[in-house]
Amino acid sequence: MPKVATETSRKPTNPVGRNPHPNILKRNQACHQCRRRKLKCDAQKPSCSTCIRSHNHTIVHAPPGTPLPPKPTCTYDEVTETNIPAEGPKNKYERLESRINELEALLRQKQESEAATSAQNLTSTTDSTQSPLPGPSTETIAPLLVNVPLESAYIRSPEDLDALHVGIDGSYTFATDASGPVFPPTPRTSYDLVWSSWPPALPQQPLLLHLVDVFFKFHLHAHRLFHRPTFLTSLSFPPNHPKFPCSAVLHAICAAGSLYTAAVTSPPQPTFEEFPPDELFLERRRLKEQRPDSFAEQQAKYAKETIDRLNALGKDLFPVLQASIVLTWFYWPHGRWVDVFFSSAFSMRLSVPLGLNTCPPFHSITRSQRPVSILLPARTVIEDEIRRNAFWLAYATERLHGYGNPWALNLDDQDISQLLPVRGEEFDRGHLVLPQDRQWAHTKNVLLENPEQVTDSFTLYIKSSILMSRVKTFNLRFRARHSTGDATVASVSQETSERVDPRHSPAFIELDYIIDSFTATFPSRCRNPIMNNILDSHLYTAWQMPHVCSIILHDPHANIQHLGCISAMKILRAARSILDLVYSVCSTSFDITLLEPFCLASWFCAGHVLARFLQAAQDSNIPDQCATLQAELGFLHTALMKQGERIPLASRFAKMLDNLIATRQASESNARTPFPDIDGIIGLDTLDTIDTQPSLARS
Repeated sequence: MPKVATETSRKPTNPVGRNPHPNILKRNQACHQCRRRKLKCDAQKPSCSTCIRSHNHTIVHAPPGTPLPPKPTCTYDEVTETNIPAEGPKNKYERLESRINELEALLRQKQESEAATSAQNLTSTTDSTQSPLPGPSTETIAPLLVNVPLESAYIRSPEDLDALHVGIDGSYTFATDASGPVFPPTPRTSYDLVWSSWPPALPQQPLLLHLVDVFFKFHLHAHRLFHRPTFLTSLSFPPNHPKFPCSAVLHAICAAGSLYTAAVTSPPQPTFEEFPPDELFLERRRLKEQRPDSFAEQQAKYAKETIDRLNALGKDLFPVLQASIVLTWFYWPHGRWVDVFFSSAFSMRLSVPLGLNTCPPFHSITRSQRPVSILLPARTVIEDEIRRNAFWLAYATERLHGYGNPWALNLDDQDISQLLPVRGEEFDRGHLVLPQDRQWAHTKNVLLENPEQVTDSFTLYIKSSILMSRVKTFNLRFRARHSTGDATVASVSQETSERVDPRHSPAFIELDYIIDSFTATFPSRCRNPIMNNILDSHLYTAWQMPHVCSIILHDPHANIQHLGCISAMKILRAARSILDLVYSVCSTSFDITLLEPFCLASWFCAGHVLARFLQAAQDSNIPDQCATLQAELGFLHTALMKQGERIPLASRFAKMLDNLIATRQASESNARTPFPDIDGIIGLDTLDTIDTQPSLARS
């Protein structure tokens, strides 16, 4: 039979507070003499057994007459005896973890209270004009640097940022002297920690965080090129940590973010005394200015140097691509067209060896020792989507900035077999969307099929860029394709050797149909870029692109002298559709200086068309149409000048529009005979009679 457990057997074998090995001493429990001689000690008091044996051995073997102490010398550390039982390892770790959680909760509470106080005291003047795009939390940046007014005076140097004095009502006060603004000192922010390995060319951490913050808050594409939570988290690492952002990316962000803050200096507004507004090579003017580089220009140079160095070494190639894209975003609004051209071209060409223009299973069938992509496979869904977004942003930037020039593109659309981006909320969550549930860019009807479950404003923005690319490619290749007998560009009408009219060719008619039908296929929630006084910047740009495409396609064939010319009617309708979008955005509280630079180009494109019709109306002596067209051009000019308060490119377009009107008044009246009556001009009421694309084949 089994034995009944006795009282002794019920006792724990290792009760709390009792050493399971009584012969093993704790740290510093042995006596000083045994520790010094490195002997085993039993810690008996007043004298341990080792010291007693040593003392007895000394007495026995000591020479006669040697003075010896009567008792062994055995001393211990003064340790306060407690009856508290020793804490087990598991309980110890639990207490530490609980304490850590408690401290983290207190820290979060402190940060939230500071952020709430800062938000209450600081009222930015841009809150009523900025787009409600999601921005980083105020916890990620020093409270002093949140909501810096865009129209405040420039600070002389980044070091003066800490001297900015913020009033209780959110106003900014400055003291001035002959050399510029001088600011009273303010208390230090919570970012007192300075990393010893901080890159010397980067601004100090508070200023860097401020520039990153305004970049994500105000730039149209920032939250697509980077996954904002991941990027902001990486900034908390020391600079030598592998997850810390690449310095080229940070320099480029500092340059691009300078447009949205008064905390740093930006390049001055252009002057047109010695150089025309459409000057390509601005470096000629820059050499004559004899001024030091602004903060933004310095950061752009640092970014370019770092990009070249890392590209030559083959390091951080995807961050190099991101930095190059951001750097293009800095060059474009400043009208640095040479830099825009080369930077965007570099981004597109770099994306090819990175394998971003294609996606499995549409890789090349060629057997090669070179891999399809020199990048390692993406580790997460977010990383994979960031790469895809980076390619499409490089693609859109390269297509849009050069839509009006006659130069070839850097990557053929036929070499792109990539998935379109996922919707914004899926990208932010890192949600995996399978390829069978998405759209491919190379499918035939991708522009006219916009399912609501896979389409958002950014997807439509990319599709509009693809449409722009197709129109430009058609114009570039038409003559060559026609000369080789391509049936898609052969016209069904009689043609002469002097002039070939492409408007009756199947390729032209198909493009014209896609342009006219594109916006009609938008999902219901994307039918209006302005809802409840809130502007969707991606959708607003996507709505302008088809109108610009119509002008590019029809403008070479528009004869405004000929009554009933379909191309003339279409470019006038497209120009006024763009003008309607300008009216719409100016009627809201949105700050139009935050629009993409392509919007400036589209407004100038509309002004170019209206200037042609104004000249024709003046030649025909039609006062009513002259007054209408002059008012429309005046509004476009005012909108461009408003943007020119911050965007140098807008000032150049406004000046170009002025010059265009002046030159047309001087040249076209001499080159053409004035119209005898109103029948020679496309009137306002004529637009209602314009049919869709089938009428083009009948004209």
